[in-house]
Amino acid sequence: MLPLLTVALLLAALVIADFFVPMLPSATTIAALAGFLVGNTALIVGLVLCAATASWLGDVLGYRALRLTRVKWRRPFFGSAKVAALEARLRATLMRHPGPTTLVARFLPAGRTALAWAATAVPDYRHGLMAAVAGVLWACYMVGMGLLIGWIFGPGPLSVVTTMTSIAAGSITLGWWFKGRTVEAPAR
Repeated sequence: MLPLLTVALLLAALVIADFFVPMLPSATTIAALAGFLVGNTALIVGLVLCAATASWLGDVLGYRALRLTRVKWRRPFFGSAKVAALEARLRATLMRHPGPTTLVARFLPAGRTALAWAATAVPDYRHGLMAAVAGVLWACYMVGMGLLIGWIFGPGPLSVVTTMTSIAAGSITLGWWFKGRTVEAPAR
């Protein structure tokens, strides 16, 4: 029982820290771990619950920290007009389509951090609820992908490499698709 708790705490810490340091491989770790759990329903459910809860907690903690930062920080972000324009675009998209924007951001590298920063300026956005929904869907998807790849290739190095490659390709494709979308003008 102690090794399982230790693994769960380390995994939760990785997912929470992924909000603050988006380069951490929390998604690939969860999916790769799931590939080793094929056939063990209790551990699979535990992995989904741990990943979803840690994702939500990381989002909420990060959102609160960014909200405090935004209150104290009055100047433009790094003085960059491009970054300010990107933030305004994300904020406008978030106001028009909060659910899909939150879900897409959860799957993009650094997306949940950028979303939380933009959400601090959107007063009607219910970040805790949206982060919970996105976290559950993200955890189910990552575990499901890991289970599928683990079922096809069996647990082992090939399964882990295939999982890492699939997640990286999916994130790049989603980022490319999201970057190329045009934003409609706000309704006046």
